[in-house]
Amino acid sequence: MFELTFGAIGANGLPLLLIALLFVGVPQAALVWAQAMIVEQSGTDGLFGTAMLVGLVGFLLTLVGGVLMQGVVTHTVVADLQGRKTSLGESLNAALRSFWVLVGIGILSGLATTLGLILLIVPGILIFLIWMVAGPVAIAERTGVFKALGRSRTLTRDHRWWLLLIAVIYFVVSWVLGLLAGLLSLAVGGLDAASSLNFASLVIGPAAQALSTLIWGAMVAAAYVELRAVKEGGGKESVAAIFD
Repeated sequence: MFELTFGAIGANGLPLLLIALLFVGVPQAALVWAQAMIVEQSGTDGLFGTAMLVGLVGFLLTLVGGVLMQGVVTHTVVADLQGRKTSLGESLNAALRSFWVLVGIGILSGLATTLGLILLIVPGILIFLIWMVAGPVAIAERTGVFKALGRSRTLTRDHRWWLLLIAVIYFVVSWVLGLLAGLLSLAVGGLDAASSLNFASLVIGPAAQALSTLIWGAMVAAAYVELRAVKEGGGKESVAAIFD
């Protein structure tokens, strides 16, 4: 599965990186700038208002960009397994087509997972694993919210320990990327990089977040492909044929 993940990223590296920077990096940079301005503003109402507006726009773009990013990466990864190159326009159309379904999945799974984590940690983790591939299901099979959630539950059954391992590996990789980004920011911006706005904090951190989001999207899409191949047989070519 990791071979599929990084193979698909490598085969479509430039388009996926550009999409990640546009949909994730730019909104994150806007949030970083707004947060720094709100903390450091010297009482200038105009500057504070601008920072609040930029922060709100950045937050909304982060939500929208994350959904579109998931759709683009899922479509690209599955198409790559089919042995064909997909254009950014084609992948973006697939993401836009399922946009509201993905939003619904995100809201329901997010609320359920959060509630499970609040009550008891284990139920929250289990819900997360059960609905882990609901997004790729919605994109690839063009289903509604509840059908995608049910389909994800079916596909992940008997394979949730494997999915948990994937999630743990991702969180470790994401933590390492964040640590490296922080160290690089300190090296470039000096000791005050973490507490002030500078080029390092405005670029390096959001870029690392964009890369981390790209990796997660590709991993989940690859997990969906593997689960379909294992559950339904026929090899990855038959899975990729859903786009035919």
